[in-house]
Parts: sequence; C-alpha cells; structure tokens
Amino acid sequence: MPYQAYRKGVVDCSTPVDTSSIKGKSVVITGGAGGMGEQAVYAFVKAGAFVTFGDLSDEAGKKIEADLAPNVKFCHCDVTSWDDQYAMFRAAKEISPSKSIDVVIANAGITGPDPIFYGEEPDEEPKKPTLKVLDVNVNGAIYTLKLARYYFLRNEEGPGRDRCFIIMSSLAGYGDVPGGAVYMASKFAARALMRCVRRTTVVDGIRSNALAPWYVATGLMSSAVLDHVRTKGIQFADAADAAGAMLKIACEPSINGRCFTIVPRTEAPFGYYDMDVDDYSDGSKADIQEYTMINTSHRIQVNPHDQ
Repeated sequence: MPYQAYRKGVVDCSTPVDTSSIKGKSVVITGGAGGMGEQAVYAFVKAGAFVTFGDLSDEAGKKIEADLAPNVKFCHCDVTSWDDQYAMFRAAKEISPSKSIDVVIANAGITGPDPIFYGEEPDEEPKKPTLKVLDVNVNGAIYTLKLARYYFLRNEEGPGRDRCFIIMSSLAGYGDVPGGAVYMASKFAARALMRCVRRTTVVDGIRSNALAPWYVATGLMSSAVLDHVRTKGIQFADAADAAGAMLKIACEPSINGRCFTIVPRTEAPFGYYDMDVDDYSDGSKADIQEYTMINTSHRIQVNPHDQ
C-alpha cells in the first residue's frame, strides 16, 4: 500500500460529511461514557461502525452499551492503567466483526485546580504537587497511542481498512490560560503527539489529527466554572459537533496532521473548522528549521539501541 507524506493544506469543513466509508470499521474511544466521548460513541455506531469504548463510570458505560447493542462493547478502563487499556484494545480486536482496529480516539481527559498556582496557604511549606492531570491527559494518551500503533500495524491491509488516530487537545493547547499551567502543558503535549505522528505517515500509513474544543458544557466543568464562564458572555460549543468533527476526520482518509477546533455554530456551519496553525509559512526561518529537524531526526533514523 503506498503511503502519503504529510502535506500542508487547510481542510474544508463547510460541507456535510459522507459517513458511508465508516460502515463496518472498528473504532476505539477512551472516555466514552460522557461528554464528547459519549457523543462520539453514538455518532460512530449510528454511522455503522463497531465501537469499543472505555471509561471509569461502569454505570454510564453499561447503560450506553445496552442502548446501542450489539454494535458496541464497553470496557471498564482507567487510562492511567496500562493493563486496563491493553485489555480494552484486546477486546476491541477480538470482539469487532472485522477483527481489526481502524480508528482510535484518545478522548479521555480531566481538568481541575492547578497544583502550581494553588495548594497551600501563604504560611505553609510547599507541598509536592498532584499531577493527576498529566497522568490522565498525557501518560494515558501515550498509552493509547502506543496501543493504537501496535494494532494498526498488525491489521490486515485491504479495502475499507484504516489507521486513524485522533487525540483530544484543547484551545488551551494553543492559547494562554492564566493559572492553568499543568492543564495547558497536557494539551500542548497532545498537540505535540499529533505533530510527531503525522510525520511518519509516509512510512506506516498511520494518520494523526487533533481536536481543540472551545468551551463545551460537559461534566468536566463544575457548576461554579460554568456559572463563571456564562458571566463572561461566552457561547458554548456543542459536544455533538465534536463527534461530528471526529467523523469528518475518520471518514476522509486524506485528512492528516490537522487540528479542528470545536466552536459554536455561529462561527462554523457544522461547529468545527481547521485551525491551520500547526505549520509555518513556506520559506520562513521556522519552516526551514523544522524541515531540517525532520530530515535529521535521529529518533527514526538511528537504531534505538544506539541512541
């Protein structure tokens, strides 16, 4: 199978998605029992895919599984547990009708008070920060990517098969969020994973894309945070449109190395658009430096045992 190198170019997100190509594919989604992940589970099953999804919430997960049976499998999954994720991927391959995994969506994530800015009173000694946000959003996503690559590369190639990895970043991975250093770091990391993987599509056929949602009213936001955001006159994006963006990426095999932001429909007809900020201007100093780094990268050209 000939694979295409990453190419710059904005994706047109102004037309409806033809979901016919997703029918019969096997999809894995982390954090699939609520919010944008839940919307994605429903959207992909409705489009004809078989979905295996993981979540910590057994009650919500089993309810979704019962609602969408027989085209879905729920697995209890703590994404910070390698064993949990590995078990979920094994189940996805064994149970899916195609005995393959075509699309993997690293959606699971958390947020909360920042441990750098908060955690002790002025007269207290410094406390070791709790880095659960990094454990879930970064380490968990790395586990998901590792397993996605493992199973993608062992799929039987042929018509209808795919190797599509989608990772959940955030506009906090692109813009400044005062007081949110650790969450920002986790979402910049998601962006970095996407940009790394998009450069090896030419050798392994694994395409990588990201989502960067605007404010979406999900269970990740406390009532106090929701109330605060509303006082600023913020219009929320829709979790269902995040699922629509995932379908767009999964259904169009030419989409690689892009990040779609999820926004209110007042800003985009289907609630998402290509951000087009992950490339440098042709011929700029940064573009030339990046080109040199890509062609020099010892990580892919030097034997790992010699690095």
